[in-house]
Amino acid sequence: MHRPHHRLALSLLLAISGAPALAAMPVATPSEPALAQRLTDTIALAEQGDSVGALIGFERVFNDPDVATLDAAQRLEGLVSAGRTAFNARQPQETQRYLDAALKQAPDDARALYVLGRLKLLQDQPVQGAALITRSLRASDRFLADIDAPLVYRLGDALQEQPDDYRALLEALFDRQWKVDGLEPTAVWLTLATLQADAGQQQRLAATVMRIDAPIEVVALRSDKRFDAVVDRRDPRFDPLQSARRHADALRVSALLQPEASDLAALTDTLLLLGEHAQVLTATDPLHARLTEAAAPRSFPGGAYAAWVLLHRAVAQHRLGQDNQTEATLELASTLTDEGDTVNPLQRLYLASWYLSSAKPARALKTLDGLDEAPMFGEYLRQWIRFSAYRSLGDTARSAQARQWLQANQDDGRSVYVNVLLEEQRTDEAARWVITELQSPRRRQDLLEVMQDFRALPPMPADVDNDARWETLLKRPDVRAALERVGRRETLPIYGRGAWR
Repeated sequence: MHRPHHRLALSLLLAISGAPALAAMPVATPSEPALAQRLTDTIALAEQGDSVGALIGFERVFNDPDVATLDAAQRLEGLVSAGRTAFNARQPQETQRYLDAALKQAPDDARALYVLGRLKLLQDQPVQGAALITRSLRASDRFLADIDAPLVYRLGDALQEQPDDYRALLEALFDRQWKVDGLEPTAVWLTLATLQADAGQQQRLAATVMRIDAPIEVVALRSDKRFDAVVDRRDPRFDPLQSARRHADALRVSALLQPEASDLAALTDTLLLLGEHAQVLTATDPLHARLTEAAAPRSFPGGAYAAWVLLHRAVAQHRLGQDNQTEATLELASTLTDEGDTVNPLQRLYLASWYLSSAKPARALKTLDGLDEAPMFGEYLRQWIRFSAYRSLGDTARSAQARQWLQANQDDGRSVYVNVLLEEQRTDEAARWVITELQSPRRRQDLLEVMQDFRALPPMPADVDNDARWETLLKRPDVRAALERVGRRETLPIYGRGAWR
């Protein structure tokens, strides 16, 4: 199914402001008797969590006329600790002041660079923040574990107009052997490979491609001609089916070695690509059994993750012809939330899309009732459901409202808009749109994935006409010529991520 690739449509400021406090850093022991001892005591106070007392102490130390008598290493440790403490206390001016002083003394201090970089991200300055974090990574790997995939994706969204800056950050992560839960972040490395190909970095590109071994990313490498110089499509390493099997095996091994960090959602997703639908049911049976007990909670830590796993179970059930069970599983998944949340908007959208594809437009719209009307992650899917459902029900005014939103907001879920054009039988416009997308280096890959001929079930009742129009569009000479200039369409032995295919 089309999943959000972990790219949250929240502002960079909000996304990072909830980050945990930066951990205390080891410091050297000063040897100067009076002022040095005060500095040592203040650093210890900060490490004990007394930010207010520590900041008062740092202020007094660094305003003391004798501060220049401190050993340079002692002074640097104090400035970095003061900057970190001010950052954790949400005092940006003090953070900036202390860290600027630290970097004036030691321009390559990884600690000061990293904390200052995080401050810039909080201040919605992603270019400066990414540059500082990149410099920190080049100097040391001590903060590597502090960088997670959502942060990297958010920076990718924020730096779309600065590809060189984003490439530098990803190359620093790549060189530091960054991983996510012990596995290669292949989607991130695919982005890096694309940026390197566009920049003509063939030598680095080859090294990056060698660390990409997940099925959908392998399909991207095969379909995009930018990678032809480094991808031998006859090599089993770039066979999507073999890649999916290797990826599933790696996830199983990881689960055995680190059960507490096992990723059932990733495993079931890969099994769906392989067509191992019965195995998806077996893998999810225990979770499903617990959640269908009479007293089972609906809101709990990890509830949203459990809902993703159940969504994969629903897809497997549909592919096995168990549509009654599919609907029941989707209904259950739509009620699961993380602790403290009252609604799971994305799972409600998937349930509504099921009803839409099942030719039940009124029920699809009913499923959307109660969701916040403000634009949310997955808004393009909600507006597509509204456009198609209202159109089916003859409500032209509200269908037009949804269409207007989809036309005006094509950054997320861009291929949805071509569905609008096809639904309206505006084939020439759809063709021009596809050709334009293929000509865009930044947007080409998403469309190439949509254009591949994956294994699939026959379309659901409401999708028959749309599927036929897509095939007609892809066979047009102008679309085929545009595709062949930059990529290729292949018949693949794995399923795609279309939810109901």
